[in-house]
Amino acid sequence: MLMWYAELLMGKTKYLYPDWYSTKQTTQETRASRKPNRLRGKLVAPQSAYSFHTPFGVLTDGRQWAVQANSSHSAWQATGIIFSIIFLYCFIAALIQYQPDELSLFDYLSATFLIVLAYAMYKTRTGGEDTWVVFDRTTGNVCFWKKNQNNSLSVPFENVNCYWIRVFRRGGITHSLHFMPTENLPNERHRWWQVHFGFAPQYEQAQFFWRVLTDFMDKSQPIPEVPGLIHQIRFVEKNGYTIEDLTEGGIEMTEADFNEVAEEIQNDMAALDARLRRIIKPDQFSADRLIKFYEACPIYAREDVLRTIVVKLRRWVKFLKGEDRMMDPAYRDFFTLKEYEAEMDKLSDFFFKVDKERRESMR
Repeated sequence: MLMWYAELLMGKTKYLYPDWYSTKQTTQETRASRKPNRLRGKLVAPQSAYSFHTPFGVLTDGRQWAVQANSSHSAWQATGIIFSIIFLYCFIAALIQYQPDELSLFDYLSATFLIVLAYAMYKTRTGGEDTWVVFDRTTGNVCFWKKNQNNSLSVPFENVNCYWIRVFRRGGITHSLHFMPTENLPNERHRWWQVHFGFAPQYEQAQFFWRVLTDFMDKSQPIPEVPGLIHQIRFVEKNGYTIEDLTEGGIEMTEADFNEVAEEIQNDMAALDARLRRIIKPDQFSADRLIKFYEACPIYAREDVLRTIVVKLRRWVKFLKGEDRMMDPAYRDFFTLKEYEAEMDKLSDFFFKVDKERRESMR
């Protein structure tokens, strides 16, 4: 009901997207931020390993990634709604206390609030969401876009920091992400922008988000194949879409598109599972080979691969560490007991540690 009232009063939200060429070059005239030593919150370090998955925004074509930031448009919408309610209250009170020959306090108040309401409606209906952070994988630059080129700032990615900040919202205290460049335009103190990228009530989630963006900006390695992002990348590559198609063009991944990509991924995971089962056969078994296979797995498949390996490994270790020190009978023709124990020790040191880290990050 509130959303319907807001749209009726303030108009539909418009998205005013940045100039996508703004990341081609960095801004020449800048100065150091004046806020780096007085920041609230915690500086985010990228997650050391992909062990925490949570949904995030994927407005990207694989070359540029647009992240919406808080703008004055949302503030004017909220202002208009609040003052419209106050205006109605004062207007009704003025009608009740109406006197033909004199103006009441509520007459003055309703006129004042009507002016504020009219200005808020003007700002929202002529403006839109115009504040963005654009990550460009091809150039390695990040643009903090605000309204137009003159008010925007483009810097190298290494000059951008991510912070995990406590914020107050309806329902209690939560946390959000803020992006901030270490340099700014000459006429400003800092760019301390809250972004709409994903919910991060835990610090590990913020680390996961920043790891995804950090790896996305690293041209020396593939785009991280995490759930959600890999679906988006395959969707745009299959159809040849650009960032302009996804924004100004209004192209969105439909449920049918998502399911089609998900089926392709499931087929890929089935092929990986078949390879894994071949690797753990006695005649091909090797701890080093199994570890390399896991490390080379796409990120979206690692959890399933890890689960399969850990289940098998626990069974092998259970019999090996028992009183009889038994090895799997199928491996006796290929390994001595000492060799078999060495392989199991190497696997245990690696995979039990990875599994422990994954479980701890999910708490």
